[in-house]
This record gives sequence, structure tokens and C-alpha cells, in this order.
Amino acid sequence: MKVGDIGNYHIERVTLQGEGVARPEGKVMFIPACLPGEDVQAKVTQVKKNYSRGELLKVVTPAKGRVDAPCPVFGVCGGCQLQMMDYPLQLSVKEEGVKDALHRLGRIKDAPVGPALGTDHPWRYRNRVQMHLQRRSAGSLGMGYYRYNSRELIEHDDCPLLPKSFPPVLKAVRSLIQDIDREGELPFRHLVLKRANPSEEIMLIFVLAEWRSQYHSKIKSLACQLIDKEKKLVSVYININQKEEGEVLGREYPLYFGKERLEEQMAGGLRLQIGPASFLQVNPRQTEELYRLTAEACALTGLETVIDAYCGVGSISLFLAKQCKKVVGVEEVEMAVEDARQNAALNGIENAEFLAGTVEDILPAYLKDGNPVNVVVLDPPRKGCHERVLDAIVDARPSRIVYVSCDPASLARDTSRLVERGWQIEQAIPVDMFPQTGHVETVCLLSK
Repeated sequence: MKVGDIGNYHIERVTLQGEGVARPEGKVMFIPACLPGEDVQAKVTQVKKNYSRGELLKVVTPAKGRVDAPCPVFGVCGGCQLQMMDYPLQLSVKEEGVKDALHRLGRIKDAPVGPALGTDHPWRYRNRVQMHLQRRSAGSLGMGYYRYNSRELIEHDDCPLLPKSFPPVLKAVRSLIQDIDREGELPFRHLVLKRANPSEEIMLIFVLAEWRSQYHSKIKSLACQLIDKEKKLVSVYININQKEEGEVLGREYPLYFGKERLEEQMAGGLRLQIGPASFLQVNPRQTEELYRLTAEACALTGLETVIDAYCGVGSISLFLAKQCKKVVGVEEVEMAVEDARQNAALNGIENAEFLAGTVEDILPAYLKDGNPVNVVVLDPPRKGCHERVLDAIVDARPSRIVYVSCDPASLARDTSRLVERGWQIEQAIPVDMFPQTGHVETVCLLSK
């Protein structure tokens, strides 16, 4: 096999990235946009020692569940991986993806992975979006997502995952920037939109490479015109990020116009103040299901002390607070901790405490001081938990651990370490927070 070869291949299974897995001559080959059971024609694009990659040329024998992707840039844009599948098949692929990670990466045999929890609204569900901005020429601005594994901009301002209120704002932003900053003085990198429910109010964050005082007049004109033009847009922030790669948002927010915070309302009457640096799940309907499953896994009676590690703005902490004796949230981002404390006060919750600092520093010290803990909720970023966090939890001996994962690979690694130390997975339920994409959340209950 060599680059450029064209052949027919049978797809055995599909990864969470939407890549079909074939085994020509017993060696793994990845082919994008395939369904399990299909026979396809593909051209070899890469050959490595242990695997190869191909470009899909033709589906020779389509499998049940194949549909036409509605998005005109699907397959080019890096945002979605599964639009060529009907929704029941997407859920099946995500369930198998979690099972495969726990078995293959975590070496946990027969993990009790439940059916993936789907949604009745697999389109237009996102309450947050990040768009990349690039200058094409003086007066011309490109806006869109990056091509998969690339920094090539794929221009698109009406993604079918976005609520209908976002595209008009995006189009207005592009038009006004081109009018106000024809010479291309403002060093735009990205923009972020956030939407609160049920008010549908929108916050816009412009990410610039640097800040200079002479930018103020143009930014003020841009923000004021946008807020006047788009009635649901109530807040505009400036963020500074000098890094060309990595995280979209930097730590500096030198300026804002309009409202300082949005307010999110959740089931049970919980109200959350959302700032520019606040993290909140992007799918409001599925977030409530995720939190419901988390609460059920905690099995609280009102007598427990709960630690919520990586707590963000305190959404899970405050959701659980009425069901336990005390909840302690730990979060690295100081602005998020301030939001969490304000959210506790806003909801009249007095049995929630929030600690600022890295979880790997704060949690071991907190537990070493002899503070009691009955249940630990872990909701880490994609990279998973630091080993010191897992060690401290094991030493504290809580009755149960509820791991809310956004990445099956790090979930497999971390739960494997816990299983090696005597813990057992009672259940793992995938939750589809991101239909049409390969991302999946999992609520995993461990006990000892």
C-alpha cells in the first residue's frame, strides 16, 4: 500500500471522530465520513508503520442510517464529525466509543455502560460559539471555523448547531467591522457569543491580540451600534489574548459595554450569573439531564458533605446544595469562583463554600486538614484529573465518586487508576450534549 493507491474497503466500525475503521491486509486504515458495515472506495493519503489514512471517494454500499448532511461545509469544517449519520446511529456510536475507551485504554472489562441519553433537539442547541476572525485584505474580514487539524479558515456564519438568534449578530459584526475598521487597524483574533436562557439575551466577546488606547473609539462605536441594532445583544466585552494558538480567551478583559453579566435560569428555579470567563455547558436542555443524572448518582440524603472539584461557576454545587448538608466547590479560575459565590447569594444558598486555586493544590490540602467528605463530584477539563487529586480522594475514602467526563480517553485513564486501588464502576451513562459531533459527556459512578 502506498499514497495515491485507490481501493475498495469494508468498514468494521466508526470512531467518535466519524472515521471508519477498515483493516486491509490486517492493518488499520482510517477513512472519514463512513458508517459501520459500509463498503467504500478510498484513496490512500497517508501511510504510517501501524496505520494508514484514506480519502473517501465513493460509498459503494451504503449502510442503514446514512443521511445527507444538511450543512454545506460538512466534511470541510472541523466542527462536526457525524452529520452523515441519523441520530439513533450517532447515539450508538457514542455509547460504543465510551465502552471502547474504558476497555481498550482503561483495561476495564465489561464496564456497565448504559445507553446514551439523547435529545429531542439535535439541531440549533448551542448557547455558546467561538468564531475565528482573519483579515483577508484591508476592509475584508473572514469569519468562521477552522478546517480539521488546520488553521485554514472555513467561512460560515450560519452553522446549523447555532440558535437562530446568532447568525444575524454574526452578520452584523462582520458588516460593521468592515465599515468601521476599513484599514484593518484592530487586531481581531476571535469572537465568542453566549446566550442566556430563557431570556435569550446575548453576550459578545471580541478577542484581540493586543490593546491600545487608540482602539477605544472604534471599539466603542462598534459595540454601541451592535447593541442598538441587535436587541437581544446586551453585553460586549473585549478580551486580550496574545497567543496565536491554544485557548481562545486570554485572562484580560479591559473593557465592556452594556450588562456586566447574563442570567441563566435552570430547572428547580436555580439562577446563575454568567460572566465573560464563566464556563457553562453549551446545551441547556441536556445540561439539566446531566445534572439530574449526577444528583441521582450522588444519592444524597441531606446529611452528606460533597466536594465538587473543577466547579466552574458553581452550577453543579448549587444544584446539589439543597440535597446535602454542605457542598465545597474548588475552581482554578478566580472570576468563576467570584461568580459561584455571587450565585450562591443570589439563590439564598448558605451551605455552599467555594475555594479558589488549582484542584491539585487545594483539594489535597483541604482533605489533609481532616475536613470530612462523603461524596466527591469530579468535572475536570478534557485532560482529566491530576494524579494528586486522585490520590487525595482515595486517601479520604468517600462513599462514592461521581465522575462527570467530557472525554472518554481521560475518563478511562482516571477510572483505571481508581479501579486499580479498589474502586468499582457501578454505572457509566453517556449523555449526548453535542449532537452531530464526536463529543460525548459521561456520568460515571464509582463506589468501594
